[in-house]
Amino acid sequence: MTNTKSAETMKALFITAPQKWEIVEVPVPEITYDEVLIRVGYVGLCGTDLELLNGKHPYFSTSNASFPMQIGHEMSGTIAQSTNAALPVGTEVIMDPIVGCGICAGCKNRATWCQERIEIGVRRGGPGALAEFVKVPVGNAHPIPKGLALRDATLAEPAVTSIAGVSRIKAAGGRALVIGDGTIGIIAAQVLAHRGWEVLIAVLGERSAERVRSLGFEPVMPDQMPSHSVNVVVEAAGTNRSIKSSFQAVCAGGEVVLLGVPDTPMESFDVADVVLRDLSIYGVLNGPGRYKEALTLISEGVIKSPKIIDQVFPFAQFGDAIALLANPDRKLPKVLVSM
Repeated sequence: MTNTKSAETMKALFITAPQKWEIVEVPVPEITYDEVLIRVGYVGLCGTDLELLNGKHPYFSTSNASFPMQIGHEMSGTIAQSTNAALPVGTEVIMDPIVGCGICAGCKNRATWCQERIEIGVRRGGPGALAEFVKVPVGNAHPIPKGLALRDATLAEPAVTSIAGVSRIKAAGGRALVIGDGTIGIIAAQVLAHRGWEVLIAVLGERSAERVRSLGFEPVMPDQMPSHSVNVVVEAAGTNRSIKSSFQAVCAGGEVVLLGVPDTPMESFDVADVVLRDLSIYGVLNGPGRYKEALTLISEGVIKSPKIIDQVFPFAQFGDAIALLANPDRKLPKVLVSM
């Protein structure tokens, strides 16, 4: 095995109960021949991490998540141990957190369809990347293009979801409304604009509108929401209210892309409206197979990391990082932790 010398233990963050966490010493993971060990550089925090921290993520109700858990699913870092010639020690990589069982019918298509899948840092106990080291299967580590900073490459994981969602759209162009001005929503808007769409972004208030204008997009206030008039809606806020607004905004024959995951079921849904207006609905979970495309778009500046990443906090200041993430008045959507 090719390796670099590392300590026998490492620091890792565990959520022990709702709104409670601690950084503890744990053994450095041991890898097998088909895994690599990554020295973590940066970890991105998102709404999923907030839901896990609050104990409100839907995976808790299905017993796919439980405390204590080691979170962190958006990550960039450097290979520290490897037996794979294509991923030698020192290679800068990002992590695909979706690990399927590899043998079921779902896995033959994509790992996100696997009922037994592990989502590193999120689902079924896969130890996350808020630690000094994380191990992943060889196929889940993707090299970062030369010249792309580790900090910016961390956006690849949320970016694949946005790219996968936009790629489901069959229409060639027109007016698109993005609901949600978080990381996934902003990246979706940037990709849509790159593909020639006229993009509007729904916002909740003037501070959010200022953020959207600074990104070069037209904000839409709650009292200005389109009515049955946009060709495509990309829903990236993950609330029942925003999902209902998506169907109110889209025109007949239009398409609705659902990227957000509400933490409670929707009480009512007008199926008749979907049928009578001939709507198409796409639910999108992650974007397996799109990491190279995401890294390329970040490298080329289509996905503009300086307009997405707000602040970077050291690991010891995780509490400050999560507090900023929970603050809707932060300047930009993404918060990173530096390891």
